[in-house]
Amino acid sequence: MIIKKITIKNYRSYYGENTFDISEGLTIIIGDNGDGKSTFFDALYWLFKTGSDDKSILHVSEKRKSELGIGESDNVSVSISFEHNGYKEIEKSFTFRKIANNKFETDDYEYVGYENNGSERLRVKGDFLLNNCFETVIRRYCLFKGENELDVFQEPTALSTLVDTFSDVRQLSAFEALTQGFATQAERATRKEQLNDKKTKDRTAQLDTRLVGVKQKIFDTKAAIEKKESLVSEFTEKLETIFKYQDVAESYKKLKDRVDNLKEAKIREKNWSSCNYSTNLLDESWILRPFPSILNEFQGKVSALHKEKRKLTKEDEQKRAREEGKREVIKTFQKLANDAVPLAWDLPDEETMKEMLDDEVCKVCGRPAPKGSEAYHFMQEKLNTYLRHIQEETKIDQTKEEKPLFLSKHIDDLKNRSIKISGDIELEINSISTEIADQLDFIAKHKEELKKVETQIEEAESDITNLLMQSPGLTTEMLDKSFSDWKGYSESNKRAEIELDRLKNDLKELEDEETEIKKELSEIEPSSAMGKVYQRVQNAFENIFKAFSHAKEENIHNFLSLLQEKANEYLAKLNENDFHGTIKIRRKVDYKDGKPVESACIELNSINERGEETYIALPNGALKTTMYMSVLFAISNITTLKREQDYPLIFDAPTSSFGGFKEDVFYNVIDKIDKQCIIVTKDLLIANKEKGIKVLDQETIDKLTCSVYRIEKKMPFNEEDLSTIQTIVKPIK
Repeated sequence: MIIKKITIKNYRSYYGENTFDISEGLTIIIGDNGDGKSTFFDALYWLFKTGSDDKSILHVSEKRKSELGIGESDNVSVSISFEHNGYKEIEKSFTFRKIANNKFETDDYEYVGYENNGSERLRVKGDFLLNNCFETVIRRYCLFKGENELDVFQEPTALSTLVDTFSDVRQLSAFEALTQGFATQAERATRKEQLNDKKTKDRTAQLDTRLVGVKQKIFDTKAAIEKKESLVSEFTEKLETIFKYQDVAESYKKLKDRVDNLKEAKIREKNWSSCNYSTNLLDESWILRPFPSILNEFQGKVSALHKEKRKLTKEDEQKRAREEGKREVIKTFQKLANDAVPLAWDLPDEETMKEMLDDEVCKVCGRPAPKGSEAYHFMQEKLNTYLRHIQEETKIDQTKEEKPLFLSKHIDDLKNRSIKISGDIELEINSISTEIADQLDFIAKHKEELKKVETQIEEAESDITNLLMQSPGLTTEMLDKSFSDWKGYSESNKRAEIELDRLKNDLKELEDEETEIKKELSEIEPSSAMGKVYQRVQNAFENIFKAFSHAKEENIHNFLSLLQEKANEYLAKLNENDFHGTIKIRRKVDYKDGKPVESACIELNSINERGEETYIALPNGALKTTMYMSVLFAISNITTLKREQDYPLIFDAPTSSFGGFKEDVFYNVIDKIDKQCIIVTKDLLIANKEKGIKVLDQETIDKLTCSVYRIEKKMPFNEEDLSTIQTIVKPIK
């Protein structure tokens, strides 16, 4: 089967119709992450999946769905055209229809094949044509997604499947079982005749009793051996896993310790960066942080008020002083002639003065004082002086009783408070702001450290995940527990192996005893002719059974030897001018549902000049990948020899562990191998730092003679909208 063309229409990111013309040698399909590499592989898986009408709407291109109006429809299809005893084609498809907003239905599922019969093109069932040209057992060794699927012997039944498919073991096993049954029936008939013969009865019965007892012991011993082998196999597998992934365990331990340390650091940083702002606001007096500016404003206002009070007080005092001065001047101008001392202002009093004026007589000197006279005028002036003085005295008294200009001492109290606060208290409150700033800087710093630690934890945990992905079958539980149990497994395994050796020695002795008893029984010659016939038939079938068993074993040995030989030829090619070691395919016994199943494992050995082999437990990633791929090429080569038909090998990202140089060598070697290979990869892409994109490694591609396609997302697209994603296919060479 040689694939000629692959067509993908409206399958997920492959919007519209996309065609790949496949060469008979190597075809490389290059795409970056998210460009549609896995989708290409999934499309082929979907096509090759038989026995199911899988028409899920999830297979449909989101972009094509977004374009449909209600009631409109289109179809999804994946097809291959290939050469296999003539040109043939297989297509799987279904229709999808929009029945409402964001609601679709699918129908019209078809899985059809076409083959030419002369000039006529015949339509046949797709699964029938596929299984006839590319049967399931062959496909199992042709499609591989990622490096983890390359080891075909991970499946316990892989060995039996291979030898049954590509050798004559199945027929030999059938003949072996058939002749064993005939030999058992002939033995029973012979024994019956011997027991019925008086001459041989006693001896036969004696030997037969011994034989039954020995057979029961053999059965019991084999059962014990199977259990012990199962136990040894379990311990060995665990020890091999531990040894095989010792570097993984060490890397895991370092990463695990790093994660644990980082998590402790995270707790510390979280504690340091946490702060109860509400509590600190009052309990730690953080509310006073803006106090210095408020205090400055308060002091300014109090100072202004106090200054204004002093000004007003001074003005009031000056006013009072002026009024007092006026009174002193009046007193000065009231002096009598000859500096005589005037009478007291209240002598005579107002009533006496008025009485004297009314009587027009001075009752002090007794002289008359008629109106208009100088004496009358003097008395009248004396009365006026008295009245003025009374008035002035009243004013003075009123002044003395007048309330002060500022009734309260609030301004003075504020001034005193301002002075009191502006001392040590002001310094103490000012320091709060500094402490808060330092605390906030401390918190901000540790929040940044917390972010860094969280990022480092994510990176370390991601490294652990990647480590496990590269080591199929390993779990964190195994790495945490099993590797710490190395000593226990090792000691238990040694004890089990010692016990197993003892049981095998017991079995050999019992089998030797069984052989001796059977020999003695076979030497007892029956008297009857029929007994003699049964005995000859029994011997014949036992010999035939042994011949088929030997042929079966020889067939398996020859198949594995051929597989090993071919695999080493490819290993040398894939690791040209580099160390590659030697592949050895070792048979072993696994147990499935408690029953022994013969399986195989692929090992890599180093052979010195003396021919001594050393098991390479930890080959590097690239060497391990080429080792598994060499076995796959060898299986494919044997398939071609046995079936007289070639089959393609299809790989999705098989070289993720390769370095740049190894990639170049690998693709050049594959390019020269006479074998159809389709490799989907992100290799042969290099970063263009100026444009911030990845571009083809054109220099390396130019050295290849194979077909090359570039798949990539059509630009522009919305990173959040899947309906804008479309994979475009560009033939490069």
